[in-house]
Amino acid sequence: MADHNDEILADLALSISTVYTILVDACGMLPVPIGLPTERHIPAESAIPAIQRVAEVAEDQPMGEAQTMQLYTGCVHLLAAIDLYALCAVRFVITRAEGAAANLLYAEEALKRLALWLVINQAD
Repeated sequence: MADHNDEILADLALSISTVYTILVDACGMLPVPIGLPTERHIPAESAIPAIQRVAEVAEDQPMGEAQTMQLYTGCVHLLAAIDLYALCAVRFVITRAEGAAANLLYAEEALKRLALWLVINQAD
């Protein structure tokens, strides 16, 4: 059972990294670009405050309300997934892992929609 739990945690860690990369890319395309830490392995101590800061300044970006909410939603769900992952790492509970995965799906969807909008509107 521990091996299965370890596999789930590894998958979640990879998904967190993937969604963070999408956030980094989207933030680089914002009307007022935001730089985030991009080292190969970003410790949570660096990533979490950066993600929180992006969520705090999302409404300051000169873009529509839908795009602002996509950025904010992506950040909030990514932070929730990281928190649930950390709890699972200490004491694995499948519902926490499933909650982390669900939050990652919401974050990824919101950030991909934002990134698409940014790419389309970059040419303007």
